[in-house]
Amino acid sequence: MGIFDNLFGKKTEYNEKRVPISFSEKDNFGTRQETMDKANSYWISRNLTQKFDPFVLYTFEKESDARDALLELDCIHVAQDTGKLICTEPLYFGYYRRGDGKYSAVVLGESLTYELWVAAKDSFAKHRGQRKNDQEPETRDSSSPETKIARPDQVTFVQEKRQQGQTGILIYRIYKAPDAVSAKAFLQQNPVNERLNYIVVETPDGNYGRDIDGMYKV
Repeated sequence: MGIFDNLFGKKTEYNEKRVPISFSEKDNFGTRQETMDKANSYWISRNLTQKFDPFVLYTFEKESDARDALLELDCIHVAQDTGKLICTEPLYFGYYRRGDGKYSAVVLGESLTYELWVAAKDSFAKHRGQRKNDQEPETRDSSSPETKIARPDQVTFVQEKRQQGQTGILIYRIYKAPDAVSAKAFLQQNPVNERLNYIVVETPDGNYGRDIDGMYKV
């Protein structure tokens, strides 16, 4: 598979027959961190829950450098229908403008592998980023990739829950899946288009969710 830049600076991918492979919002498995408020909310929650997932966080002088650094990663693409960055892995990702006018770019989450952690550090440095902080994944073992066949048709509905939130009624639709691979495939097929709506899929391998901002591991 080769990667080429088109006239608009967006990454376009081609298969072996030189047929373009495009991505859209429905392919987004990640949760964007595209504003300072979203980033601050994550770090506050991280400290409160004491759940310290691995991450890479760099600072850039230019927005274009932050964007290009992310796009060099295999799991980051441009959605052709919105022009926004998407991630094909259940990670927090993105870039945002800071109060001092500089930009922060980040990739983080429980599913951040050692290989992607290294690739992100290399790409961020290559694109003139300055390291702010990072945390290495606990394991470097990548010898057991997911090999199960996705079975989204075996995901079953369990119940709908409603909860009063600060800005309205939160609606949770709960499902069960035989494994994580099937859960991810199901969530890919079922994007969420309204705020305060959530899909949660419970699996023996952990729970996965999706809202209007993307997919994540619960």
